[in-house]
Order: sequence, then structure tokens, then C-alpha cells
Amino acid sequence: MPQELRDAIVAAGQSMLAEGLVIGSAGNISARGPVPGTMCITPSRMSYKAMTPAHVVTVTFEGDPVEGASLPSSESLLHGAIYRARPEVRAVLHAHPIFASVLAVRHERIPPIADEQVVYLGGAVEVSAYAPPGSDGLARNAVQALGPRAAVLLANHGTVAVGGSPEHALEITRLVERLARIWYFAAARPGAQMLPDDLVAAETELYAMLHRSEVPDAPEGS
Repeated sequence: MPQELRDAIVAAGQSMLAEGLVIGSAGNISARGPVPGTMCITPSRMSYKAMTPAHVVTVTFEGDPVEGASLPSSESLLHGAIYRARPEVRAVLHAHPIFASVLAVRHERIPPIADEQVVYLGGAVEVSAYAPPGSDGLARNAVQALGPRAAVLLANHGTVAVGGSPEHALEITRLVERLARIWYFAAARPGAQMLPDDLVAAETELYAMLHRSEVPDAPEGS
């Protein structure tokens, strides 16, 4: 597995921890491997502070070991299912940001409230049906709710973001958390407005055009 993939995964994990998107060893990050049907993924139950590129392991989409001595993430099935369903996705990041997790506990989607949401995420951020962590059911439900978009909320759990690289998936996660914060406060007061339907349709088509070859880059600093 290329060293740069391992480096990028660890860097994204350490940024994710530093920004409070997870605590301890929570969450997981992967990158699609150069060998078909494989991915590079963070190890299970290891602090990002202690993690080095050597700890990152290579597994099949079914979670079977290929390279590395560490135990792979317990959410390997989730990552593998997304790679199988979405051939253009190069990286997957699962995190537990506070406001997005609040909405996940409420089983409340983030409706289309901002242009950047539709252009960079593909529309509403849906909530997948609940299934236990690490299960086949969680993987299936997440893929179904994610659809062609760039992010999904896992019921009673957290977020999943997809991108062209681990850093890109991290940028998508940042954007989802920003939108979740906006919606959390906007929904608490009367008068919250969605984007016009015709604008959502046009911007969704723009997302789809970009998405046919790759996941669109998230806005800088989102």
C-alpha cells in the first residue's frame, strides 16, 4: 500500500481529533487501495495521538486482512460497502461531531438550507435507519441513505463522509457539522426557510455533473 495513503489517513485522523470531531480512538478513516477490492484503514481502538502510518492496515472490502499487524477498524464493513457501491469514492471518514450527532440521535435530516450544501454534498443529508455498530445492517443502511451524495448521518451514531482523499472527506465532515449547527439553531425558531426547489434541482444537477467522474471538492475552510 502506498506510503502516501497511510500518511494521509493518519494526518486526517489527527486533525479530526484535534478539532473535536471525535475523542480518543473513536471514528475511522480509510482510502481505496491501488489493488481492486482493497482499502487502507485505521486500526481498532488506537488513539490518533499514538497512531503512526505503520499502524494503518490493508484489508479487503469484506474486512479480511491483507497487510499489517494491527486489528482493522470494527467499521470495515461500512467502508467496504461504500467502496463497492460508489466506484468514484477514494476515501471514507466516519466521525462523531457534536451537532451532527445531535441530529442523528433525533433521526433528523439536514434539509437543503445552503447553496454549498447542495453543490458539495448533493442535497439533503439524510439519516440512515438504525443498526448496531460494525454490522452488515449498518453498512447496508448507510449505503442506501447515502445514495449518490457525499455525506450521511448514522442514526444514534454520527456521520459518514466520502471524498477523493482522506483530507477531502475531512473537509466534507467539517461542512456537515457546520450545516448541522446552522440547522440546529435555525430550526429552533419560527420561519426557517429551505432553498427554492428550482435552485435545489439546478444545483443538484451541477453536483451530479461533477460527481460523474469524482466527488466535488469541499469549499476551502468549511
